[in-house]
Amino acid sequence: MRAGWDYRWRGVPFNRDIDLNAVACVGPETCWVVGNKSTILFTSDGGTTWQVQLGGDPQATDDDLSKVFFLDAKNGWAMTESGKIMGTRDGSTWAELSTVSGTSRGLWFLSPQNGFEFENSPQATQRRSTDGGRTWKPEGRCSVDSTIGGLPRTLQCTLYAAHFLSPTSGFAGGGAGAAIDGTTVATFGRTTDGGQTWTMSVIPESKRPITAVRFWTEKDGIVVMERGEEVYWTSDGGTTWTKSVTQRLWPSAHGVGEGKIIVAIGESGGIGYSFNGGRNFTSRPFVLPARAQAVTFPDAQHGYMVGQHAMAYRYRIVPIDYTRQGMIAAMAVSER
Repeated sequence: MRAGWDYRWRGVPFNRDIDLNAVACVGPETCWVVGNKSTILFTSDGGTTWQVQLGGDPQATDDDLSKVFFLDAKNGWAMTESGKIMGTRDGSTWAELSTVSGTSRGLWFLSPQNGFEFENSPQATQRRSTDGGRTWKPEGRCSVDSTIGGLPRTLQCTLYAAHFLSPTSGFAGGGAGAAIDGTTVATFGRTTDGGQTWTMSVIPESKRPITAVRFWTEKDGIVVMERGEEVYWTSDGGTTWTKSVTQRLWPSAHGVGEGKIIVAIGESGGIGYSFNGGRNFTSRPFVLPARAQAVTFPDAQHGYMVGQHAMAYRYRIVPIDYTRQGMIAAMAVSER
């Protein structure tokens, strides 16, 4: 990093008291944030200004949006916990597309028409849409072969997260209950046909499900366990996994982004940084005015965090003597 410059988290909140739950970016400055009261916000200047595309009224009784996914600058989808799906084809106007039964762990699209979502239920069904999210058809259930208590077991599993390097090559993570000892093991899946079929495996010695997946190449990637307590990394496409060196933060949010960045925001203060794909973390004090709900990094120099009470922060390089109200010192890639 150049002399006289530093990385900082700067507050760029929305101006109404609405909890913000998820964020998606298609570039360093262009992002959408979804939140309660069916709120969808857009920024093209890194959060300096926010445009209300939907909702935005703290007194409204509309459903809360909890998930958002953008394929590119025009094609995006948002979802409520109850499974209502909204969509846009121009990046600005939104329409209700469908409602999937049961609760969902999120939705992912590989093209403007082809997408899928994971049902969060004992049936653990994957459903696919071929019309941009208007209709959904069951495509199969998740199961994985494992050894529990020295005996072979076929376990029903649920997939919670996915990441695709191309329309055909992708990775997914979730969990399966091991009934004998009551624990949950982490399950990892890989697909080469766009999610139509998955090759599933169990991460040895894991005790919690996977809630985030990110791969930078076909071989190099990480998975983050529930609540961010543990991170595992792989350099052989998931054949073997190594547990990261971490400090337990009990994070309220964690983000995985480009540049092999992983950031975990602690519930009661503290932030953990990894700039090498989760092989190790460095923690720092970090005090926020509200609880963080989501973090994302579109590249190694730009990040965004959103949370309760319209809280939003952006991470970027600034002059070392640059100060603004609510600014918090951050850790830079060069400090690793």
